Amino acid sequence: MIKRILFLSYYYTPDLGPGAFRNTALVESILKEIHEDTILDVMTTMPNRYQSFNDEVPAHVNSGSLRLHRFAVPQHTNGFWKQIKSFLSYRKQVLQATKATHYDLVFASSSKLFTAYLAFQIAKKRRLPLYIDLRDLFAENIRELIKWPFIAYPLSWILKIFFEKPCLKYATHINVNSEGFLKSLDYIKHERISFFPNGIDDLFLNIPPSQEVQSNIKIVCYAGNIGEGQGLDKIIPPLAQKLGSGFLFYIIGAGNTKQKLIDALNNLNIKNVKLISPVKRAELMQYYQQSHYLFLHLNDFEAFRKVLPSKLFEYGAMDKPILAGVAGYAKEFIEKHIQSNYFVFEPCDWKSAYHYLVNDHYQVMTRPTFIAKFRRETISDQMAKSILFYLPKN
Repeated sequence: MIKRILFLSYYYTPDLGPGAFRNTALVESILKEIHEDTILDVMTTMPNRYQSFNDEVPAHVNSGSLRLHRFAVPQHTNGFWKQIKSFLSYRKQVLQATKATHYDLVFASSSKLFTAYLAFQIAKKRRLPLYIDLRDLFAENIRELIKWPFIAYPLSWILKIFFEKPCLKYATHINVNSEGFLKSLDYIKHERISFFPNGIDDLFLNIPPSQEVQSNIKIVCYAGNIGEGQGLDKIIPPLAQKLGSGFLFYIIGAGNTKQKLIDALNNLNIKNVKLISPVKRAELMQYYQQSHYLFLHLNDFEAFRKVLPSKLFEYGAMDKPILAGVAGYAKEFIEKHIQSNYFVFEPCDWKSAYHYLVNDHYQVMTRPTFIAKFRRETISDQMAKSILFYLPKN
């Protein structure tokens, strides 16, 4: 008898971002473990995260045990309400595609709770085991991402009580990609929770040692989303202005606060920040190699003290110094695992970042222990086995 796994991930290759990278690798690991008697139904979206990046890919792939469905959804540029509109389109198409199909296990990888809740509805209705890969604490984040408290706090409470808790309490198993989430999940039995974080993709393994960057100008590179969560408009303009022409910032990415960043740069007449649209990872690697420092920043929100930015794994695989404006669990992780050639400062504290950059005795340094421990393929293989443990044997 054929077994079927329903795999829900809003993002998937060739889309950019941690969700796409993580779940593409996880699908590959699951396919290595299953046989011809098991079908993996992956339901995702066509590339939609960034308007400037939109590779053409087939809507459906049927290969071996893989059934891949990419649904077209509206572009959302990471705006909150537009994301909801896009997700509702995804939800409608998933429900239509799954209504006549029997499944044995439901999996969902979710950062904003929507995908996890959709999986919960499907699994509960059919009384199926549910495995959730929890990549963010959306109900907590919303309190700080929405600037009107009279909306943010009631909405956060509603999401927590009526969506997050029922979903996670029903789940057979929950994986967290940050151990900082555990305190928020104290109502879940410990044995139902695992920790498989993000990891280092093959592209970032076996990188040759950095050559000396032939430039009198020090280059600081940031790559990733430009949204409220990153707070770049709070840190980059004053830092770039104070550092002056001896430093150049590459800001690679897009997001719903990019215009806010542009306005702040223009107001200060800053010329040493170069904004670059999202690029494929092979090209991104070239920017990293041209740079002296790799920059990471999270906004000064309490909820973000629990997250573990996926960018740390990319940066940690390089031999460049890491400049990280993070606190809480991310700071602990850097100190414990990255260990060398980094500087951590409090979010939005541009003065500390400035003093480090002007006084740093620049050096490059490989991190072989970190690379060996956090290879994406190894982590995905382990997580695939964890998921398949819940696939009924008969």
